[in-house]
Amino acid sequence: MRPCGSVVGSESNLTLTFLGHSAIHFEVSNLDIFVDPYLRDPVDLNKLPRGHVVLYSHGHFDAGVLLAPMLYERWRCQFAGPKKLITWMRRKFKKQIRPEDLFAIDHGQALYFGDVKVQAVTAHHPLNRLGKTIMTLFARSRAPAKPVNGYYFDGYYHSGATIYTPAIAEQLAGLNIHTACLPIGGKYAIASPQEALKLAEEINAERLVPMHWQPLMDQVFFRYQPSDLIRLARSEGSKVNVCPLAIGETLQIKDVSAHR
Repeated sequence: MRPCGSVVGSESNLTLTFLGHSAIHFEVSNLDIFVDPYLRDPVDLNKLPRGHVVLYSHGHFDAGVLLAPMLYERWRCQFAGPKKLITWMRRKFKKQIRPEDLFAIDHGQALYFGDVKVQAVTAHHPLNRLGKTIMTLFARSRAPAKPVNGYYFDGYYHSGATIYTPAIAEQLAGLNIHTACLPIGGKYAIASPQEALKLAEEINAERLVPMHWQPLMDQVFFRYQPSDLIRLARSEGSKVNVCPLAIGETLQIKDVSAHR
């Protein structure tokens, strides 16, 4: 397998930093973009750079929606997510977040933040009875869980919470993807390593950063780990570079001029 990239400090201008679960910080075109910032120990919010944009894939607690007022107080950032979720956030946080800083975006639509074009991509997150029970126990809100967005910008693709569906590759057709951040946990309506690798190959991603594999709570474990994905990619001779990251680890993306 070829190198994934290199671990760098936060000064690099085109990087991603894994913050646990599906929370990822992207540095793109002088913007700090956070996707699904469900931030827990050992992540120290005080040591994170100021976020300019926060993208939510959906309203489940593990996407970090309930942290929005705290993030807004610190960062005075802008938020984007599915229309149903943004409508809920405008009501729920009307005294804490200005409505003009909340942007709705649904599948097939795009928004510009500075020079960065963010496109919303379909996702499929069909929770079964067990998954719904767990979400009921831990959700602590009625934020809409559907629809679920994935996001594409500047060659990055963050799938949000999803299992495999061919509709994703159809929507991403023709786009150059240097890095795909995909779930691999294989439980609670989350893709397995097999599904993630299949999707990465279908969208011609150069590298795959696994996410959605760490325990949500002490009682909630996923089925697969990055080691399972690495073994699978090697056994199948996949050309996709699997790039597992530890919490807080930063990956610099090189040679991306063709993706801009």
